[in-house]
Amino acid sequence: MFHRNGSTYTHSLLGRLFLSSRFLPHDQNLKSRHLSRYRILHTHTVSLLSLSSLLFSSPWFPKHLSFTSVFLMCKKKKAIDATAPTHLRPPPTPPPLVSSSSFSSSAPSSSSVPLVSSGSSVTKTSSQLSAVRSSLPNPAILYPFQELSLATNNFLSKPLSSSPSPCWKCSLRKRNTTVYQLPFHLSDPKSISSLLSLLIQSHHANIVPLLGASLPSPSHHYIYLVYSFTPSSSSLSSCLRNPHNPSYTPLDTWLSRVQVASDMATGLEYIHLHSPALFHGRLSSSAILITEQPSLRALVSLYGAADLSGDVRPASVEESRRGYVAPEVLNRTTSASHQSDVYAFGVLLLELISGEEPVKYRLDKGTKEMKQVSVIDKANKVMKGEGDERKGKLRRWVDRRLNDSFPVEAAERLIQIALKCVEQDPTVRPDMTWVAGKLSKVFLESKMWSDRLQVPTDISVSVGPR
Repeated sequence: MFHRNGSTYTHSLLGRLFLSSRFLPHDQNLKSRHLSRYRILHTHTVSLLSLSSLLFSSPWFPKHLSFTSVFLMCKKKKAIDATAPTHLRPPPTPPPLVSSSSFSSSAPSSSSVPLVSSGSSVTKTSSQLSAVRSSLPNPAILYPFQELSLATNNFLSKPLSSSPSPCWKCSLRKRNTTVYQLPFHLSDPKSISSLLSLLIQSHHANIVPLLGASLPSPSHHYIYLVYSFTPSSSSLSSCLRNPHNPSYTPLDTWLSRVQVASDMATGLEYIHLHSPALFHGRLSSSAILITEQPSLRALVSLYGAADLSGDVRPASVEESRRGYVAPEVLNRTTSASHQSDVYAFGVLLLELISGEEPVKYRLDKGTKEMKQVSVIDKANKVMKGEGDERKGKLRRWVDRRLNDSFPVEAAERLIQIALKCVEQDPTVRPDMTWVAGKLSKVFLESKMWSDRLQVPTDISVSVGPR
């Protein structure tokens, strides 16, 4: 029996009864097993008595409790903990958050900022914030003229070919760039800084990013614009008319040409509707870059060049010979505008379909004079026919390097879109939103046509006996 002080435990009687032959089996093996179990039970009992003696003798233990009541309370508490529902338990403590000051612009990069050790979630958040911060547009850079001169070897380096303006590839502040030299016509050079800070915030997948500019000095009449260098790229004019190999073009499929047309329309639509630039003003096949990685896509270069250089005057005689200048600008009745950009885009579409230059000069045998022939005149002659006659003219006029592999209906619709863009009246020409939507439909039709012509790859051939 148990007493309160735990000093008396009457186990001798139980031990004697258990050890007596009356309770033990006659088999010696079973008897030895029972004896070993009794010794183990006796050892645990003595340990329990020692602990209870310390517990009951402590001054803070309640006097009205007995050992049996304490044992029952512990057993009841254990059952409650085992059957308690999980939603009643307190929620886990959230990990500490990183201070927002760690990601400020004055702080070092995310790799050197000491983060709170709260697991991989904080590290993942830090990397995501670093990626977002790197994708944001950088502030406009005003390059000193001496820095550009040093990077281009005093502008004696070999300029890039097939460019509408003199340009050089160089490295500025650990970044590959392209520097364009343009005539400067603005009366107030101080307005460039505010305009440049607005233009540099515009980013689009089909526009070459503008990085900065070099302000002209009183002794220089040129402005130098710095753009991001596009690797593995070439101008559209070089892709269509390679002087070293005229029979080759990387745009040798109909789908690639429609893709380029759609990219040009999307980029120009962004400039007209969603950018601070008034217009492009210098659109031509030399201002369109064709990239090869990962696929053939088009980029519009010289974004903001007309605004920064102030080149909104009527076209000169040399520029009018290229065939991209709208009639109203050529007649000096108005300056460059959205409508003149649409006209130049229509010429680009016809150039992309036929592969020919916008304007050619041929000798008239009758008058013995040079006669100007444009792609617009040829496209109008092609669309004058009806039925099979029109289709025959169209197949003969489309670039032969496509090997007569293109949907005639899609090519016909593309020519109709281009002819709407080159209307003589600028008020009749469509806007770029309408043009981009029509070209998207033509691209989807061309994609479905191309998929139908592909060789099926899910065919299995069995040569085994049946």
